[in-house]
Amino acid sequence: MPTAIKSFQIVTGTEYVTIRLNGICDPNNLRPFLDEMKPYLEQAVPFIVVNCEHLLDISSEWIRQLIKIQVVLKQFDKAMRFILVNSKVMSLFKNEGVDSAFKFCRTLKDALVDFGLVKDKTLDTNFVNPFLTAALHVLKVQASVEAQAGKIYIKKATDTLLGDVSGVIGIVSDAFEGSVVISFPEQTFLSVMSGMLGETYTVVNKEILDGAGEITNMIFGQAKIVLNEQGYGIKSALPSVINGKNHSVSGLTKGPIVVVPFTSSAGEFFVEICLSK
Repeated sequence: MPTAIKSFQIVTGTEYVTIRLNGICDPNNLRPFLDEMKPYLEQAVPFIVVNCEHLLDISSEWIRQLIKIQVVLKQFDKAMRFILVNSKVMSLFKNEGVDSAFKFCRTLKDALVDFGLVKDKTLDTNFVNPFLTAALHVLKVQASVEAQAGKIYIKKATDTLLGDVSGVIGIVSDAFEGSVVISFPEQTFLSVMSGMLGETYTVVNKEILDGAGEITNMIFGQAKIVLNEQGYGIKSALPSVINGKNHSVSGLTKGPIVVVPFTSSAGEFFVEICLSK
């Protein structure tokens, strides 16, 4: 006989707990759920996300217990959100008269934004400025390069930055995705690497290409600290390097791309920041 699918799974996150409801939640499988939830509600009460993506049916007894959990959360200024609720399950909630008692979000990202655990994705100055500050600081400290940020603009589909060496790193958060690209013309990159490594380089080779990734990683890391203090919840990521004459990096994520042109003692370079829609 095939193994029955467990009707629930509780997954502990850093700042919230996810309850995944599966198949049919009936009175027979309610007690194990309540036993497993008890420690969460007696100790550090978390925000709770109820994932209903694979839920087929739910009994009145389960619904009553979820209401009780929500009452406990409110006492501690926490909340519960239901996500990925299909029309059948929503009808069950309506029939029980609790569709207005619960709050529903389309996705996990929406729920976490609703909790205030992460900020919604916006390419405003609060998001962009930490990257500008980090770029100026990293180049000055690591390569003795003084730089100035130019006028920020939104990149059009027809725009190319004519970069020869680019460091690329993904932005991953529970609320959004995106990317950061730091693109150098060849001569700028050679000057930056010469200052960073203490030797004079006249050609781009494998020895110094990794430097683009290191610079990107340092800029990203410093900006991430500032943004996470503001609640963006950005996770760590690994950089990659693209090398090629006059290349243009695009299509990493679908969304608006902000371009910040820089002038510096080493030459011009560009920072692109993109967030997904």
